[in-house]
Amino acid sequence: MRHAGKLILALLALTTALVWQMEDLGSGRQWLATLVLLAYALLLWRAKVRRQRQQPAVSGEADYLIAYATETGTARQLAQQMRKRLGKQGCTAALTELNRLADQSLPAKALLLVASTTGQGDAPRTGDRWPTNDDLKRYVDLPFAVLALGDRSYPQFCAFGLSVAGQLQQAGAKPLFAPVQVSQADPAMVNYWYQCLQKAADIPV
Repeated sequence: MRHAGKLILALLALTTALVWQMEDLGSGRQWLATLVLLAYALLLWRAKVRRQRQQPAVSGEADYLIAYATETGTARQLAQQMRKRLGKQGCTAALTELNRLADQSLPAKALLLVASTTGQGDAPRTGDRWPTNDDLKRYVDLPFAVLALGDRSYPQFCAFGLSVAGQLQQAGAKPLFAPVQVSQADPAMVNYWYQCLQKAADIPV
């Protein structure tokens, strides 16, 4: 995120410099173009701050660690709802992007993952840098469950979520139950996920 911010600022600075070199625009239009660019930079900065606020920092050991990989925001929304539901049952749950999973403390009870698939079975932007071999070594014997999101009309339905589950299991993590595959965030299948979690973890979510 820091690198992306620096790139945006560099592009804005370059564009502003080019605007001021266009003498035929006139000083009034040059100032107007500069103000528009500054306003755009402010909007980008506010969007970045909003995203950071939506993803609370994880501190200490929580009962559950919920990781999401999302392209459009659906997986993040479901992960946030999951955190709230667990909290209502007296459980602590931390939330993080899948790309930042290795930076978080391992949970006391289980790792819960909400993973979308994009394109032709590809990882979404918040999960495209996971895992590394070092990441996977941390999860030996750790209970986990995967809620895999996708669109059944695509041939690689839920491919990324299934891949995440497979890699964790191959690394020695222990699945609480088989990955639940959900097409277009079907509420009935999301509810089925909670039923599986309730049965496996013995919590009335």
